[in-house]
Amino acid sequence: MKKITFIFLLLATVMISCQDKNAFTVEGNFTENTFEGKTIYLQKIDSMEAQSFTVIDSCVIKNNKFKMKGALNGEAIMGFLSVGHIEAPEEESPMTTIVLEPGTIKVKFEKKDVTVEGTPKNNEFNKVLVTMNKVGTFFEELEKAGNINNMPLNAEGLDAKAQVEKLQEELLKANFDFVKANINNKAGQFLFFSSFTPSSFVQFSKEQVQEIIAAADSTVRNMPNIMTLEKEVNRVVPEVGLPFEDVQLVDMEGSRVALSKYVEGNKCTLIDFWASWCRPCIEEMPNLIKAYNTYKSKGFEIVGISVDDDRQAWHNAVSTHKMSWIQLGDDTRSASAIYAVNAIPHTILLDKDGVIVAKNLRGKELEDKIAEILK
Repeated sequence: MKKITFIFLLLATVMISCQDKNAFTVEGNFTENTFEGKTIYLQKIDSMEAQSFTVIDSCVIKNNKFKMKGALNGEAIMGFLSVGHIEAPEEESPMTTIVLEPGTIKVKFEKKDVTVEGTPKNNEFNKVLVTMNKVGTFFEELEKAGNINNMPLNAEGLDAKAQVEKLQEELLKANFDFVKANINNKAGQFLFFSSFTPSSFVQFSKEQVQEIIAAADSTVRNMPNIMTLEKEVNRVVPEVGLPFEDVQLVDMEGSRVALSKYVEGNKCTLIDFWASWCRPCIEEMPNLIKAYNTYKSKGFEIVGISVDDDRQAWHNAVSTHKMSWIQLGDDTRSASAIYAVNAIPHTILLDKDGVIVAKNLRGKELEDKIAEILK
């Protein structure tokens, strides 16, 4: 009997030890009492394809503080914090992503910013959040200014466009560094695949994707979606000096059409990848309108390729900004994949033979190149 009791005690000790090893605590505080007495939820999503979030734990915010606990079944995963369920949050609810891993994770909600720390991976991930906080602050200032041209120079003497480019580079680097270091766990994988959302502020380049995949172990590299992605990034992308590659798109009436239909017969064609939500794209439209009106009668054509998810937003933008040229939609993202479009606006200039002669020209540079081709 004593022997059996000893074995049960031993098993219980082992089980508690395993639980402690996989246990995590999330401790947080708010610098304002806006959400005092509200319920904050810690949630997870089981896969990128999942349609809903699973609640891990929840608690009432008291004295502007909260504390929740949980345990992992294995590797680190992404967790999501929100006041109210993430699908139906409280008005102006702060939300953040954290890395769920063993240890005590500390979260601080300030008026506009969020910081996380306390465990190794959250200390790493906080670099992403710091940059995202900067992005949020910039766009708040831009909204107040009403127009990108009304934005003053910052302390470094950069105008609004230069500030956007710098923030984009910072966010890309922070995401890339975290993903590369964590591609072998679910947290890194989640951030990796979420970075390919068309409307995302950050999208990885072909070279960065190759570098991330090279850092993955054999288990990750043998995942079907990783294998598909690796095959895609190793594909030869049409570059300057090569012919354009045909692709199926959708026109504004919803019919499936081939890009070649709108390229053949032109002396010069500009393919313009854009979206209604892309400020730099919209700001470039007056230059495109000028070039189109100047050179259309001489054999110049523009094919706009929208990457909008919202069909109505696409149509409205075409009408609002008087974009009278051909408009197609990249609804399957096939064109973006073929031409390795990692950021927009992205332009491709073709000659009469459909050969790519230049990429990503804007303003006067673009107009000069068109004039050179048509002379």
